[in-house]
Amino acid sequence: MTEKRKKRESSEEATSSPPILPSDLIMQILSWLPVKLLIRFTSVSKHWKSLILDPNFAKLHLQKSPKNTHMILTALDDEDDTWVVTPYPVRSLLLEQSSFSDEECCCFDYHSYFIVGSTNGLVCLAVEKSLENRKYELFIKFWNPSLRLRSKKAPSLNIGLYGTARLGFGYDDLNDTYKAVAVFWDHTTHKMEGRVHCMGDSCWRKTIDCPTFPILLRTSNGPFVNGSVNWLALHNLNSDDYKWENITIQQLVVFSLDLRKEKCKYILLPDGFGEVPQDEPALAVLRGRLCLYYDQMRTHFVLWEMREYGVQESWTRLVNVSYVHLKFYDIVPDFLLLPLCLSENGDVLLLANKEELLDLVIMYNRRDDIVEFLQFPNNKIWAADEHMHSLVLPHSHPH
Repeated sequence: MTEKRKKRESSEEATSSPPILPSDLIMQILSWLPVKLLIRFTSVSKHWKSLILDPNFAKLHLQKSPKNTHMILTALDDEDDTWVVTPYPVRSLLLEQSSFSDEECCCFDYHSYFIVGSTNGLVCLAVEKSLENRKYELFIKFWNPSLRLRSKKAPSLNIGLYGTARLGFGYDDLNDTYKAVAVFWDHTTHKMEGRVHCMGDSCWRKTIDCPTFPILLRTSNGPFVNGSVNWLALHNLNSDDYKWENITIQQLVVFSLDLRKEKCKYILLPDGFGEVPQDEPALAVLRGRLCLYYDQMRTHFVLWEMREYGVQESWTRLVNVSYVHLKFYDIVPDFLLLPLCLSENGDVLLLANKEELLDLVIMYNRRDDIVEFLQFPNNKIWAADEHMHSLVLPHSHPH
């Protein structure tokens, strides 16, 4: 074989061989792909599966993924007496495309786990179980709907008489850990107590730096915003057994717990929040911002948004719409309307209604002042949390 022929064959062989990309470059390319596609790619090889499910890759993918693309909706199925929990694309909600995703849908017994919150694609589930002598214990699990993985049950927390723990869930980016928080009235010490559980730990810790907890409202779990869990609270009270009709406007505040430092502070409500509503208000997160909503005088639904977290002057009233305009006419909702999601430009708001008389989702266009109704496969939506697809595993090394 001549030297010239050897070179030609060597050149042809090199051309036909597939190029080998560096691992770092492969990781960068994959990090831009959607989660559903990446899950399929775990079947390509053991190496790809190991790379895609590596916690460091999950962090890289999170940095490049769009936030708040989905809602975790919790609906009540009356026929089976179960909660139906599923991630639902916000875009589909706003475009009235009402098909639930069977792939990520999960059903829980009505008396079983309920949603505490969702952070970075990881969902926190909780259940309170009754014990003897009117005592309760709390259990936590972590769930990634995209990966269809759930953690083992975390250590239980005894929350004393009557239960009623106020819960929160979020991500501590300083210590790179996911934390569940429980605040409850301790009938032994006769004051509010707080506990923290880090995902992967074997216990609940009492480390919250708060000399005196306020009384937290009963309305809902604490939404997670800007590194903090937030609850509506009443200060200057010495008992959890309060009567709402006796509460004054000066006693209402937002109680904020910074998950990084586990320290707390108060955030004032809007200046325009001039009087105590007849029913307890509630907090939500829409477009990644803290929101306050309530029933005003049994005639209007009102929604405020905090444009800059922690700054009272940034509260902006987005919605003040009458129930008549929302087509309730001569009736008033038995339950406080639940805001599901807000369009990116803030024009369109979806509201869930637990009322049997109007078992529909309300679409309110703020800009055009138009009200429409959406029909969903299961319209008894009781909870909604902003969510995203991610590769975050529902377990961790102990801290």
